[in-house]
Formats: sequence, C-alpha cells, structure tokens
Amino acid sequence: MGLSAVSGFAFRPFGTPLGTRPTVLSFPQHAIVNRHISRRKPLRGYWTLIELLKKIVGAEKVSTHASTLESVSIDESTLPAVRPAVLVRAENKNDVVTVVQFAAEQKIPVTARAAGSALEGSTIPLSGGIVLDLTGMNKIIEFWPEDLQVRVEPGVVYEKLNEYLKRESLFFPPAPGGSSDVATIGGMVSTNASGIYSVKYGGTKNFVLGLKLVDGIGKEHDFGSRAVKSSSGYNLVDLIVGSEGTLGIITEVTLKLAGIPEGNRQIAFKFRSEKDAAAAVSEMMRYGLDLAAVEFLDRDVIAALNLLNDYGLEEVPCLFLEIHGAEAVLEATAEAAADLSGDLGGQSLNLTSGQNPWEIRHHVTDAIKLRRLGYTIIRNDAAFPISALPEMVECCHELSEESGLLIHAFGHVGMGLIHALILARRDNAEEWERALDVNRKIIDKAVELGGHISGEHGIGLGHKATFAEHFGELLPLMRGLKKVFDPHGILNPGKIFDL
Repeated sequence: MGLSAVSGFAFRPFGTPLGTRPTVLSFPQHAIVNRHISRRKPLRGYWTLIELLKKIVGAEKVSTHASTLESVSIDESTLPAVRPAVLVRAENKNDVVTVVQFAAEQKIPVTARAAGSALEGSTIPLSGGIVLDLTGMNKIIEFWPEDLQVRVEPGVVYEKLNEYLKRESLFFPPAPGGSSDVATIGGMVSTNASGIYSVKYGGTKNFVLGLKLVDGIGKEHDFGSRAVKSSSGYNLVDLIVGSEGTLGIITEVTLKLAGIPEGNRQIAFKFRSEKDAAAAVSEMMRYGLDLAAVEFLDRDVIAALNLLNDYGLEEVPCLFLEIHGAEAVLEATAEAAADLSGDLGGQSLNLTSGQNPWEIRHHVTDAIKLRRLGYTIIRNDAAFPISALPEMVECCHELSEESGLLIHAFGHVGMGLIHALILARRDNAEEWERALDVNRKIIDKAVELGGHISGEHGIGLGHKATFAEHFGELLPLMRGLKKVFDPHGILNPGKIFDL
C-alpha cells in the first residue's frame, strides 16, 4: 500500500475481512493530518497516518506489504483472518510507548503480537489498525540464579529461555505443549498459559512476580516486585495476567523459577474405558500422589496416532504420567500409581518398538489434523473440578455418538482440563453449525459442573459469545476496568467481551 503526496491510494478500512475489494480514496477522504508531532518541527504538506508513523518510529520498523499484513491477520485458531492497516516491529519499550501514544491520539486500534500461536483468536486484529510485533523485544534483561528469578522482555521464546536457565539448573515450568519452540513469555502471560507440568508447578500466573506495561494512553506502569510474597494492596499483576492484551502491552516480565528436578520418570497405563481412566486420575489426586504431569488420551486419539505412524496400539484410553524428584520418590510414586491404576483395570502401556510411550504424546495434534483431510478442527479447553473428569469424558463421547461427529478428548487432566477437538467440514454449513453447537454443549457441561470456559487458551474471539452467556453479570465490572486502563478502547478491541 504505497502512499504518495500527489494521488489517492487503495485502502482497506480497518477490520475489513480479507477478500473484500479495496476502495480507492483520495487524501481528503482519508485520515490526513498536518500538525506538529510531539515537539518536532511541523511537517510540510499532507501526510497520511502511516507516513506519520514512519516518521516517529522509523520507516524500517513499519510495513504495509501485503504478504506481511496477511501473515499477521491470523493465528493458530480456525477463525477468519482480518488484515490490519500496518505492522510496526517494536525493538524496545520506547517504541511501544511511542506507538500507543500515537494510536491513542488518533483513536487507532492496536493489537500486540509475537509468535501468533494463540488458539482462540487473541492476536487477530479484529478492528484492523496497527499490529505491534514484539518478537524483536527478546532480551533476557537480568538473571538472579541465587533468588531463582529472571527478568525478560515479552518476545523471549519459552524454549530458548529454558536453554539459558539450565546452566544454573533452573527452569520455567509451565510448558506450553507443542508450541514451546515458538511461544513467547509475553503471550504466555497474556493468556495465563499452562501445560503438562502445571499439575505440579502451577500455570504462568504462579510464576509472575512483576511486570511492566504500557496502558492505552501510552503511560508506563511497573507492577509487583521481586518479593516472593506480598500483601500490599490490590494484586495488579494477577489482573494483567490472562487479560489478553486488552488492558496494556507488556514490556518486561519478572519470573520466579524452579530447580530442575534431580530425576524424572515417565510411565503410562491403558484402561478398558474412559470412565475407568478418569476415575484413576481422581483417585491419584485424592491420595495426594506427587505427579508432575497427568495426561489423558481417549480411544479416538489413540486411533488417530495409529493411523499417523502405525504404532500398533490397542485403541483404548490411556494415561501418561511423569514424576519428578529423587529416586526414592520416583519409585514410591510410580508403584502407588500402578496400584491405583490396577484397581481400576489399568495395565502398563508398552510400545512394540521399545520406545518410551510418552514419545507418542507429542504427536497428538498432528495426528488429529491428518485423520480426515479437508476437515477443520474446532477446539476447546474446558476447565472443571477434578472429580468431574469422568462425567466430562462421558459427555464428549455421548455428544460424538449423538452428532455423528468425531471428537478427540485429551489433555492435562491432573488439573481438571481437557481438550475436546471436533473435526468438521467448514464448507458444509449444516455440519459446521452442528459442530459449533457440540462445542458449546461441552463448555456448557464444564460450567454446569462448577468449571470454566477456558483453562489455558483464553477467551479471545472464539469463546467471547459463550463467555457473555455464562458470565454476563461480570461484564460491567470488566468494562469498567478496561476503561481505567484503556479509556479510548484501542487495545486489542473486541477480545474477551464487546465494549
């Protein structure tokens, strides 16, 4: 979208879905300014907002190239793309402040983004405007190994952070599953991400001690401290964690860390039914087994894995457990888990190849994607009390039978979180609507059982309507908080709830 001071240009209005024919506008019809920028000398002639943006942050950081804008119009969800007007690559917090102050003055939407690995549309620029790319803010600022703490910029990748930390035998535990190699700390904080080890260590919010962010008028704030415990006024750190970039743009995060365990052991069991496997998890949690990870795969997931790589597994539900600690702890916990599983008909799971059974867990999502070519995944990540797990699993299978749709249920069941991935054809309107209805029913069941809509992916766009349906009485409070942090409503608008 090259701009000229002597002619009109093709312009796609903010928030217009891809595929819409651009409108050719002359400068007087577009947003043109002829004013001072901060305390700089006045610019001569007419300038578009994008040209002004280039002036204040540097042209090399600003892109309006079509392929670039299309690459940031989507994330890892299956939601429709929306192309922004411009991308700005921030290199430091001053760039963030400058862009947000400019956007606030001009009332332009800003969507912060890094890897774009969000699963519910959190980083899709629904209202167009500016996408602020934070991947260039990837420095480890300070490291205090003696305090088990580190301070980082938001663009630091999870896997690279742990590579750095292991020199001091430390790590940041909330592993974000298959996206560990791309997921950034800022994104994890924004959605309160969790992962396979959250059953032992907790989710992202359990590790955030402090953060710096820029609010909706470009003002910097410094929340929290390096103290591990605080009882000092409102906990503004926890307010920001999980807010999906709607209250501010994070520029620094101070994390507490954990020591790399002395040893670990991975074991797996197969069961006759999903109900028995779910009951085994409930029993293990009730008896206080110190498990680092408890992963559940239903029979349809095992079938998908067999199709992917011919593992030759019996197609029954399975549990995958990981234990951390000294050898005596590993041995005692593994024995107790085997006894409790055995009481419910569980048997040790072994691969004919002699591989560690945990190796197949990493291929689950790819196996489901490839099971039916031409089908699209509709996903959820419902959270619920652990005791409700058997009922949730049965609900998924009953809905699968009733609807005729293939549903794959798996997840971090040790903390009461399940992913039910539904396969449907987007080009079949009736089937697609049926799948969306099934997805809503699964979430409704979790809420009915005392749970919540999302355990780790966030609300984003994908669950916004369901969130309003179940928790609409909370929206006035949330809108009030949004107004305090973002009075013009420019930060990631349209996410979690409508203004």
